Amino acid sequence: MSKHFGRRVFLALGIAGLALTAGGPASAADPKLSVVLSSTSFAWLPLYVADGAGFFKDEKVDVAISNVKDGAAVVTAILSNNADIAGVGANAIFAARDKKQPVQLLTPMSTEYTSVIFGRKEYFEKKGITAKSSLEEKVMALKGAKIGVIYFNGAQHTMFRFLMSKYGNANLDQVAEVTPVGDAGATLAAMTRGMVDVTAFSPPVPQRAETEGFGMTLIDPIKGELPATRGMVFTAMAVTEAVAKSKKSELSAFIRAIDRANRLIHSDTDKAGQAARKHMASMQSALYETGVRAMVPATPKSPEVSIQGLKTYYELLKFGGEKYAQGDFDFEAAVVNELVREAVKGNS
Repeated sequence: MSKHFGRRVFLALGIAGLALTAGGPASAADPKLSVVLSSTSFAWLPLYVADGAGFFKDEKVDVAISNVKDGAAVVTAILSNNADIAGVGANAIFAARDKKQPVQLLTPMSTEYTSVIFGRKEYFEKKGITAKSSLEEKVMALKGAKIGVIYFNGAQHTMFRFLMSKYGNANLDQVAEVTPVGDAGATLAAMTRGMVDVTAFSPPVPQRAETEGFGMTLIDPIKGELPATRGMVFTAMAVTEAVAKSKKSELSAFIRAIDRANRLIHSDTDKAGQAARKHMASMQSALYETGVRAMVPATPKSPEVSIQGLKTYYELLKFGGEKYAQGDFDFEAAVVNELVREAVKGNS
């Protein structure tokens, strides 16, 4: 909605210091599942909707949601049995399985690359860039830019490297100044002072920059402006192989609830947004509503993990130079789609 993943999911908003709320009350007899996230973010919108709409309770599973410090910690949490499910960027699973760690993707949270590339309007105006500029022209505008990222070699950095390599025929780190700034709040503050020209975050961060008058969207992958990322499995819920086998019943209930949430987001966005609101209670209402609507095209239409969507992401990472994405990868072994298919039979 994120090395994503210490690697923090770069989809993290960080603009309001939001605290995540645990799931609602459930029967003491209901089986329990614990979910850990590294951020409060629209990256997890289906999860928030399923919780707020009472779908977990309907499926008779007690889901507790909590945050940990970063993306690396969520994978560690499920590997150490301190949590059942982790919200991850799909690249975290590529990296983990490259290290022979027994983790698998359970169900997607977003099926488009949701980090919108945006920057200072003044900078783009000087470069002669408008909304009608070609993709290649927009990427070439990154040359000479001060690019703000959460940390070096993170997901943002990889994406910018990919863009420059594929569309600009250059090495990003040789033609632009990449600076680790931190979360979205710190990055926006740096942008207003002219210390950052371009960055990438998920909604509603780009919209906030535009609303405050200093920002301009350069490339919006959610709207299909970056063909190389279309259909990408970007964020997802992950489990260990052991939990996938030992907690099939609980995970099946979880999947059915997420499936219902996905369908509600697409069929009644306002109702879905109201359901998820408690998880971002501190966010200004107009900004929140903008974020929810912006994420609809990235919301999965199927609870299964798309193998092609995984391959799309893997290819981007490979092109961007990620070491763990240079060999062969067993995509089928990295998912539990058979469990998902069984779980949602007759779900309506």
